[in-house]
Amino acid sequence: MLDCIPLVALAQAVPVLPQGPGWWYEPKYDGHRTVLRRTDETVVLYARSGRVVTQHWMDLAVAGMTLRPGTVLDGEAVIWQDGRLDFAAAQSR
Repeated sequence: MLDCIPLVALAQAVPVLPQGPGWWYEPKYDGHRTVLRRTDETVVLYARSGRVVTQHWMDLAVAGMTLRPGTVLDGEAVIWQDGRLDFAAAQSR
């Protein structure tokens, strides 16, 4: 299926945010760092450690099937319930 496990970008604390062209930022949410990879046939989700976690986030895998094969998304998998992020629900997966 895959020749290699995708590497994730890891955050580092800095005293001042870098500025200039090419810098993008996103908020840090309470969830699980996840890499979604759409292959020709399926979707595979990985934890930051490289462990396959597709079975824990099957709803994301199903949604990922609408993406073009070859797409890789690196981000935070979160659960939104009752108008807020629910880290306990994400932990229970």
